[in-house]
Amino acid sequence: MAALEGRMDNIPYQLSEGLFLEASGKLLPWFKSLHQITKKGGKPLPEKGKTSQLFWKNDVVFDSLEVSVSAVQQGEGMFFLNIQHGKEFESVQSEYEFILGVLTKKFGGSTETGNNDGYPFSRWLWGDIRLNLTIAERFMEYIALSISKGVIK
Repeated sequence: MAALEGRMDNIPYQLSEGLFLEASGKLLPWFKSLHQITKKGGKPLPEKGKTSQLFWKNDVVFDSLEVSVSAVQQGEGMFFLNIQHGKEFESVQSEYEFILGVLTKKFGGSTETGNNDGYPFSRWLWGDIRLNLTIAERFMEYIALSISKGVIK
């Protein structure tokens, strides 16, 4: 618990407030309902019926990381970041290692590392705010990068 408390006073990139989209200059605040952030320019998905997520294409976070962002209603908000790095990788593992290196330069060493069903993960923690990098699998392996508040325990 001391590791969590020790990092609370130095939360980078305005993450205590939400996710800052640098290219568009928008702060996507932490939210209990997607309705709270619908006026921030995200495209509702699905477009017809009940909105299950909001989507922002081509923006920048964390001082130069090009991403597309999906917001989903969980906890006090969860943002999935799809990195637009334009690089080809030999494997999802080599992509994971590359992104881990980029995030380590921006945030320092991760607070937690481990394996989940054989897939590696790295997490940076600031109280109940979590930046999570992992390899996931749904039909195929892919990199999952998310930032959330009050979701991952």
